[in-house]
Amino acid sequence: MSINLSESEEKFRSLFETMHEGFALHEVVYDDTGAATDYRYLDVNPAFERLTGLTRSQVIGRRIREILPTIEEQWVETYARVAATGEPAELESYVPELDRHYRARAYSPERGKFAALFEDITEQKKAQLALQRREEQLRVLFESSNAGIILIDPTGMLTVANDRAGELFGVSVAELIGTQYPDLIHPDQRSIGGGKMRRLIDGKIDHVITERHYIRRDGSDFWGYFSGRRHEDSDGNLISLVGHISDITERKKAEDDLEASRRLLTDIFEFSGMLIAVKNRDGQYEMVNRKWENVTGRSRLEALGRNDEELFPYPVGQQFRQNDLEAMQGDSCLEKEEAIEDENGRLHYAISLKFPLKGRDGSVSGVCVMSTDITERRRIEEERRTFEQQLLHAQKLESLGVLAGGIAHDFNNILMAIIGNADLALMRLNRESPAVENLKRIEQAAARAADLARQMLAYSGKGKFMVENVDLNQLLEDMLHMLEVSISKKAVLRLTPGIPLPSIEVDATQMRQIIMNLVINASEAIGDRSGTIAISTGSMECDQTYLQNVWLDENLAAGLYVTLEISDTGCGMDKETLSKLFDPFFTTKFTGRGLGMAAVLGIVRSHKGVIHVYSEPGVGSSFRILLPASDHSGGGGRSEADCHKDIWLGSGKVLLVDDEESVRRIGSEMLTELGFEVITANDGREAIDIFAENPDVSFVILDLTMPHLDGEQCFRELRTIKPDVQVIMSSGYHEQEVTRKFFGKGLAGFIQKPYKLDVLREAIQKI
Repeated sequence: MSINLSESEEKFRSLFETMHEGFALHEVVYDDTGAATDYRYLDVNPAFERLTGLTRSQVIGRRIREILPTIEEQWVETYARVAATGEPAELESYVPELDRHYRARAYSPERGKFAALFEDITEQKKAQLALQRREEQLRVLFESSNAGIILIDPTGMLTVANDRAGELFGVSVAELIGTQYPDLIHPDQRSIGGGKMRRLIDGKIDHVITERHYIRRDGSDFWGYFSGRRHEDSDGNLISLVGHISDITERKKAEDDLEASRRLLTDIFEFSGMLIAVKNRDGQYEMVNRKWENVTGRSRLEALGRNDEELFPYPVGQQFRQNDLEAMQGDSCLEKEEAIEDENGRLHYAISLKFPLKGRDGSVSGVCVMSTDITERRRIEEERRTFEQQLLHAQKLESLGVLAGGIAHDFNNILMAIIGNADLALMRLNRESPAVENLKRIEQAAARAADLARQMLAYSGKGKFMVENVDLNQLLEDMLHMLEVSISKKAVLRLTPGIPLPSIEVDATQMRQIIMNLVINASEAIGDRSGTIAISTGSMECDQTYLQNVWLDENLAAGLYVTLEISDTGCGMDKETLSKLFDPFFTTKFTGRGLGMAAVLGIVRSHKGVIHVYSEPGVGSSFRILLPASDHSGGGGRSEADCHKDIWLGSGKVLLVDDEESVRRIGSEMLTELGFEVITANDGREAIDIFAENPDVSFVILDLTMPHLDGEQCFRELRTIKPDVQVIMSSGYHEQEVTRKFFGKGLAGFIQKPYKLDVLREAIQKI
């Protein structure tokens, strides 16, 4: 019977996700000498996160010493041995950073790696300790209290003793009789208590009760509770002293242990990481620990004898009292999340465990409150939720960006056929033909379609066209008049340039598109009311903390950024609108407005920048764009040579490679018009075969994106066949995006789709 691998993997994954034991897969890290120094997490299951409190994102790819710096060396040594020999191992250890005990079993799925199955035995360890303490207390409480009985004559000699006395002193009764009583007392007490015994012998007192430290013949000692009375004859003469000795060694030890336990419990109470408080039935504080004082900012002297309503403002104190009453009315522990306001008005969030304090008769005398401060945990969870939202948004936009880029690529191929055919038709038609005007309109419409394709490329993050050092202040000054005539007559435009301002490396045309888009949006947000549109520039040093609070944080480097802020006093946006702000084709206006803010975001992302958005309904909106400052102080764009318009014809054989038949057809016509003999191939593999059979090919026009073998792979194969082959790369992406991939590899030229005949002529002339 064949095994369904997919089903097995699914069952394994289900087991992996639902198992109660923590599971972690690691690889051992070795130094240059081959010695194991660390190990790195490769995968963990949900039980790992639950048992350790560490999330998957915190550990995957990181070394154990980065996460648990005080890790015991035996962990690394044991696990390295498992990974090297394949022999399983088991160990227990305490992790100080997590304050937990774990029992782990390790095995090696392959050399250099090991998997660890572990369980949390902290509670088991605590239970063992509690059991040990309980056994000590039971031994003290229930130890036998049988007394040894001795008779001492007036000279201090033992004349009678029972078996228990012999047992106490570690000798037989016969050996004990005849011993001087003072010789049984430990040397550290022989000078203490003698006066009482003398007075008892002299008859000045009739009994004595004391605790004595005794020594046995073998040198061991014990504590005894001695009760002595006079034994007299009928005339009142002393016959002997009757002594009862009860072994209280365990009681003395218990008292010492109890004192140590009392000190321990006091220390636990005082130095606990939890806020601990004891209140009576009326809500008055009877005990608080140091953590309670530190978090609330109130001293115990201030708290004792007062209630929550007196110590905390409304409604915090009232809520505490209500929760306490609920706990005292129940029989079990009550868990509540509470907000604690300190003396400075800052709120601390805590998980409080409240349980009633009961007397022997079962009556409730008060409540004990043990609270864990989770303020920092809440902050971290909030940051995690924000990060997850940003990640989801980034994944959505990335997917749509890939879609937009693909559509733009195919769209450019279609436009190539439209623009190329219109261009050739205009060349071949008589200038007086009535069809000339129609062809020109086709060209104009195709040009507008090409602009839309460029917007889609901008959204996909691959739309940087003409990058140059730009003075943002100068660009705004040049646009000011155009912006003023583009906005509502009731809106006032204010420009506040930051001086001095570092230059930025951007595409000026795209920056104008961003500014115009945001200013027009601000004007429409103001509508028919009077309002202000403020444009300001500046620069700021941004650290990682600030860069995390932006749209789509993409691990940008901290450093100097130039800021462009456009704000308005318009209607503002609610949270739902903000969440969809950068979705393609989303709009609060009429339909059919294009990519809009999605294109703005794509342009900013393509320039390694970020956007910080703040908006509040009825108040207005503010868009702050941060772009990395340029390393170059000078400005000035890249000059473009004037198009050579003289009629020029070439000769020779050309290989045109493109997976679109329409592109091959119009490209062939253009090349033929320029005097070349054209051979075509519909993908990279076919191009390699044709090129090998035609060594006289003058140059190759190669499409970048093709199935089977793309342009980059095909280019390498062509260079292998003929190292000096001349290749012009063709793509819907801009030259910078393409030439970056081929920098230093000998690419002869580039032509962007869709192109016209004169652009093709110029690209060929350059080689």
